[in-house]
Amino acid sequence: MPQAMVFPYGPAAISAVLKSVPSDFRVVEELGFEPTGQGEHLFLWIEKTAMSTHELIDQAAVDFKVEAKHISYSGLKDKQAITRQWISLHLPGQQAQFKIPQIDRYRVLNYGWHNRKLRPGTHKFNCFEVLLREVPEIPDATLQQLRLIDKQGIANYFGAQRFGRNQDNVAQALKQLSRRKLGRNRKGLYISALRSYLFNKILSERISRGYWQQPLQGDVFMLKGSHSIFSQDLDSDLLLRFRSLDISSTANLYGSGQCELSALPLEIEDQVFSSYENITRSLDQQRAKRQMRALRVTVEDFSYLHDEAEKTLLLKLRLPAGSYMTTLLDHFVETTSD
Repeated sequence: MPQAMVFPYGPAAISAVLKSVPSDFRVVEELGFEPTGQGEHLFLWIEKTAMSTHELIDQAAVDFKVEAKHISYSGLKDKQAITRQWISLHLPGQQAQFKIPQIDRYRVLNYGWHNRKLRPGTHKFNCFEVLLREVPEIPDATLQQLRLIDKQGIANYFGAQRFGRNQDNVAQALKQLSRRKLGRNRKGLYISALRSYLFNKILSERISRGYWQQPLQGDVFMLKGSHSIFSQDLDSDLLLRFRSLDISSTANLYGSGQCELSALPLEIEDQVFSSYENITRSLDQQRAKRQMRALRVTVEDFSYLHDEAEKTLLLKLRLPAGSYMTTLLDHFVETTSD
């Protein structure tokens, strides 16, 4: 079920080659805190090249002689890239005699003990350095899109990787979620794909109607830098906070639980949900729990440099955990991979 999504700054005016080599796509995970130095969970700060997070976990299980189920991560990182990320290993009783083993496939840059394991979404930011190739020029339309991304942020779509290499996770989820023998990870992947698909549809509809950079009566708002949400009637103070990007409107990740939206925001969501009753029915059967996600996200420390001679465009930026670099790229460029 491929998605056709509407982007707020118009269609892309350029094309580029993405991830020609792993060093073209660099990601550094910012945890946002330091391990306490105590506890039975070993945090490892790892650099890997051309290696997925799941491949890293499988290899670390061998290297550290621990079952993969006792290894946790905060974020899934791209395979065709050079990435630095944290993982945690549950190693009770091993702190006193622990030594880093000989490792070939990745580098351990730092480590520390902590009293809790990592959980998905624990980290605060991802820092990116992305080199786009085959970009001979930057037209005015693209420059304007880049300025708007810097000033107003991006639509917080779930990226294409959420829907699988062949973009068929939604179709597979509808076929397979009724089976009882799905593994926990596979089941979670499919539920996430279904909810993400519906969220993207809601966000695209809001942009199409002109309600992405405009708060609506009945919205639920999320505070920048947190998952705190609140409802409030529109007034001058709230509008000022919205325009300064301190808060953003949200939409539901479908599931059971009380819906706090009302008026037009609720009407838009209900229309989307009723159009995909096969998806909502499947999620109801899986007892998915309702959550909220911001409709936009700010881009921190954003810079871009075009090298006309090399035909490259270098992007540097920070995005909060849960947002996608590929989504940012979709706001101004059509990418292909070598």
